[in-house]
Amino acid sequence: MIIVKLLVADIKQGNAVANSILKNKFTLNVFGSSFDSFHVTLSNTMEQTEVYVIQFVTKSLLFNEIEESLKNEFPKTEFYICATPIVHMAINLHDKIRERVIGANLNKEKTEA
Repeated sequence: MIIVKLLVADIKQGNAVANSILKNKFTLNVFGSSFDSFHVTLSNTMEQTEVYVIQFVTKSLLFNEIEESLKNEFPKTEFYICATPIVHMAINLHDKIRERVIGANLNKEKTEA
């Protein structure tokens, strides 16, 4: 299992991406909030912008499928995606995710059969 963190430009994009993640059965819950992002410009000055961060727990084998699905569905959206492995988690949450999170590809196979 992994925790996926995904940064997008604003809450509108965040809501659209969260909806896609849930619709494609990549997770059971999505958490999101706004954060300040700081970076250095080409003129060597600090700039601050607001970004929207989405986090969710999923199966590690779904990471590539999630990334590919989001790039296909939102081709003009710039986002930063990364994942952190989960060392330990409550067994009841683990079991729910193992049983109910199937990803978009397996979801399509089940509906086509």
